Amino acid sequence: MPDLLDVPEAARQLGVDPSRVRALIRAGELDAQKLGGVWVIGSATVAARKRHVHSDGRPFAPLNAWSLLLLASGDELPEQLDSVARWRVRQALANQGLQRLRPRLRARASTRRYWCHPGELRALTQHDGLAVTGSSAAGFHGLNLLGPGTVDAYLPVSQTDAVIREHALQPTSEPEANVILRAVPDAAWVIGDRSAAPLAAVALDLADYPDSRSARTGRDLIAHIQQVGAQTAITARA
Repeated sequence: MPDLLDVPEAARQLGVDPSRVRALIRAGELDAQKLGGVWVIGSATVAARKRHVHSDGRPFAPLNAWSLLLLASGDELPEQLDSVARWRVRQALANQGLQRLRPRLRARASTRRYWCHPGELRALTQHDGLAVTGSSAAGFHGLNLLGPGTVDAYLPVSQTDAVIREHALQPTSEPEANVILRAVPDAAWVIGDRSAAPLAAVALDLADYPDSRSARTGRDLIAHIQQVGAQTAITARA
């Protein structure tokens, strides 16, 4: 029998969150099976995944990652992006597409999970400086997806401690969490005072969700964004 890894160990070796490993299993991108009700993954398929990710190129720096997500969402590139970086971002998106670039965009934020008193969730979503994403942004982007009683949001790193204190957030594990905070380096915070993250970022976050409906919605959004981008490129060349 080949060496088998549980989800946390596979996540550690891949450098991702366990929820991402579960999403890869659901998508059929990792060869896994259930033993005693627990998912196990062959070490060979994890090693192959690592080679595939590394072969696609180095991770984007946070500012470049957000610039690419803005571009994929149909927004303007940020002014602070220099001409060389602008060219690289445009070329990467045009030649590889959002789906293939997913592994290279993970440095856009550092993700932490918390528990918050349910009565405080509404106030948290209205906190200045937060840009909701995932299911929390479904209404903003007109997605046919009901957000659960959770908050998923991006915020600048410098505001993280204040948000945690003001809303009494308690660090917790994935199953108990009802708040996901995605801290973006201040120098890469290029989405201004938006109340919701750009559509491409929302799509990537949904695609990593553990529930199948949200993950499917995210994958469909990624495919739609790529199709729109391809059509725009064809029109521009005509």
